[in-house]
Amino acid sequence: MALAALPLIPSGAAAQGTLTQPRMQIYAGPLHREYLGCLNCDRYDVNSVWNGYGPYGWDNGYAGASHFAVYRAPHGRYSACDPFAADPPILLDTSGKDYGRLNVSATRADGICGPHGAPSICETLKNMCERNQEPPQ
Repeated sequence: MALAALPLIPSGAAAQGTLTQPRMQIYAGPLHREYLGCLNCDRYDVNSVWNGYGPYGWDNGYAGASHFAVYRAPHGRYSACDPFAADPPILLDTSGKDYGRLNVSATRADGICGPHGAPSICETLKNMCERNQEPPQ
């Protein structure tokens, strides 16, 4: 797994490098057929999980109805937010290479929060999970 080697959160300085990096796509559900967005795309890309206005944005205004909602539940077989999920979302590049699992588990060897994961993405994922578990105000 090569998560730590990829600049997963594109920013101004990293934008040029992002063009040469493989696009990290998130897939989930049975047989990983549901597309959940692009992890390292520019934040203005419609498929980016960093685009708060896009259909895949982790912080969009319609989070409860987004494609990612079922996969950010506190508990569930396919949840990125359940550290005990049996089959959390998977990270693949456009050629199908597997980069591990999008999951908050610190002990999952193939997870983004695991020992060989990407700490910055892990922190962002944990924050997103916490925000989505709070009751609406």
